[in-house]
Amino acid sequence: MGTNRAPLGAVPLAILEFAGRAAPFGFFRLWRRWEPVAMWLWRVRPVRPGAVLQFGISPYRGHTTQLRDRTVVRRGDRILHLHLDNGVVAALAGQPGSNPWSLIDQAGRDLDALAELVACGEVGEVRAVRGVTVLARAAARLGFEVRPLPRNLRWSLIRTLSALVLASYHRGGAKELERGVAWPGEVWLSSQALERRLNAGRRPGSGGEPDLSAAR
Repeated sequence: MGTNRAPLGAVPLAILEFAGRAAPFGFFRLWRRWEPVAMWLWRVRPVRPGAVLQFGISPYRGHTTQLRDRTVVRRGDRILHLHLDNGVVAALAGQPGSNPWSLIDQAGRDLDALAELVACGEVGEVRAVRGVTVLARAAARLGFEVRPLPRNLRWSLIRTLSALVLASYHRGGAKELERGVAWPGEVWLSSQALERRLNAGRRPGSGGEPDLSAAR
């Protein structure tokens, strides 16, 4: 699956430019105010104080799927839906000395904290962790199974929405996203794999520098 940046196209870029205009009620300003409210309404909470990762719990509504460790997730199974706290990511990225690796390390520690919550039963019985993100390459470094999503209108719209969210927090605004945004990917981690990660004390792997400037 290709997770590198790809051009957004003329229409999404025009939408970004319009949304980024410095109006008193511009989209970017409104979104920064609305997102915390939306997370509260959706019962999404941080893994721990100051975490870049947030999660919600709900029944799985997709088709039956088997993960790479042979865990089977069926419709109706309780799963954790993972989200990024874009405000925290933006604040950390703006700190002196911050780099993509430090953000991945923070996400890794958050994932360990989530594993603790699952292992101690605080979130009840859950089958797996799932997310949709344009940061699939970074998620793979944290041990997630990454699955490509179809290149259709639905996911194109979600990619454009993700770009709007990113631009609302990025210091460069919409201009930064002129380089493009990766196509969204679906990421999975079974609850057993999450607990194994905790028991093994795993941390992110090494390799080429990841691109964390585009997150969902």
